[in-house]
Amino acid sequence: MRVGRRRVAPDVGWVSSEIGTQKVAGLMPHIELHLHTKAGSADSSISVDALGERAAELETGGVLVTEHWRVWTEGERAMFTDRWGVQTYPAIEATTDAGHFLVLGAEPGVSLPHDTSELLDFTSSRGLFVVWAHPFRHYFDGIHTSQRPSFEPGLSPEELAEHPAFARVDAIEVENAGSTERENALALEVGRILGKPLTAGSDAHDLEHVGARRLPVAAVPTELGELVDLLRSLTLEDHL
Repeated sequence: MRVGRRRVAPDVGWVSSEIGTQKVAGLMPHIELHLHTKAGSADSSISVDALGERAAELETGGVLVTEHWRVWTEGERAMFTDRWGVQTYPAIEATTDAGHFLVLGAEPGVSLPHDTSELLDFTSSRGLFVVWAHPFRHYFDGIHTSQRPSFEPGLSPEELAEHPAFARVDAIEVENAGSTERENALALEVGRILGKPLTAGSDAHDLEHVGARRLPVAAVPTELGELVDLLRSLTLEDHL
């Protein structure tokens, strides 16, 4: 667990005591975006089987595993789904000079640029869907200055929204269970200004936080294209 970062327990819908809660009654299916396992993220303590067991226990219909170092192969994803009844989708979390970006549709074995502009050139040329993950994590910190994002301190949401990468990504993660209330609220405000699709993610690195952010859906996407269409439809109203 990250020291000093806020985490919350699983729940039935968007879990957000910070910027509003939208819960869905009944048995509406859920998917979970942005989480990590030991199969591709050195900072995760979650085994693949532990993730599958926990997701099945929570009746989560699909998980977007975004490892730091590799994309799960099609065979790995198929075996996971066959064993646990939980859909998976190809993705990776890329680290650049501006922060972390979830790249949906990346192929196994891909080597992604660490320069943000080059990364977004790469993803755009291949039609990949990109979410800027937790864009303001540590923005307000006085301790973790080495981890503070590249934005100048003290900027208004309007000024922050002018960062060129925001114009180029497909969506912005505005609820992250590993971020603080203030960081998530700022991401939501910047997302509101930009009018981009807005996502949420548990960013789980340990088993107890699997399910900390889930998205209620009418139907679980069975393949990447359906997931991307769903993410493109997410708006501010989904977070209020």
